[in-house]
Amino acid sequence: MINTTLLISLISLTFLSIITPGPSNLIVMSSSALFGWRRTIPMFLGISTGSALMVSASVYGLGAIIESWPWLLVAIKLLGAAWLTNMSIQFLKKGLSNNSETQGKNQSNSIRPFRFYEGIFMQWANPKAIIVALTIAASFIDISETPFQSLIIILGIFITVGIPTASVWLFLGNLVNKMVTDEKYAKKFNLIMGGSILLTAIMILLA
Repeated sequence: MINTTLLISLISLTFLSIITPGPSNLIVMSSSALFGWRRTIPMFLGISTGSALMVSASVYGLGAIIESWPWLLVAIKLLGAAWLTNMSIQFLKKGLSNNSETQGKNQSNSIRPFRFYEGIFMQWANPKAIIVALTIAASFIDISETPFQSLIIILGIFITVGIPTASVWLFLGNLVNKMVTDEKYAKKFNLIMGGSILLTAIMILLA
């Protein structure tokens, strides 16, 4: 039997936690503005998959592992921040470059949207996302009779509520992409994308 009170709370928490601005949302919006929503979908699905895997792991003992080996969270934080900083530098270099012709020729080779697996890693490299997953697992583990049933319900709400809500950021960035088609804005978007990724790295280090 499903605990209706917990179900309503889960739906509300899922919606509010995803619709509010955050590092992942900012990067999704910036990527969609720079590359278009279709090319951003792999990263978007990767982030969603990473979150789902994290919640699943939390239900089945991720919290206990981190409690036993707290250095793992520190390692994840440092590795994730270093990886994101490297990606940020690539975008910032293009944004600060004065050679627009060279930038246009090399754009497809050196600057690209995040791939699916990178979207997954982005979530697992974010200690804040891990903490949110642990909180959800701990708060809603009793939403049904067994942990497995609770996990199915949590993931079901995440798919039906969370993914459509997160897609708002995907299409918001695409609106910007459609409004701004002049090549002179490419450097600005590279700076925005690089700044968004760097901001995420800083937030990870400060978490």
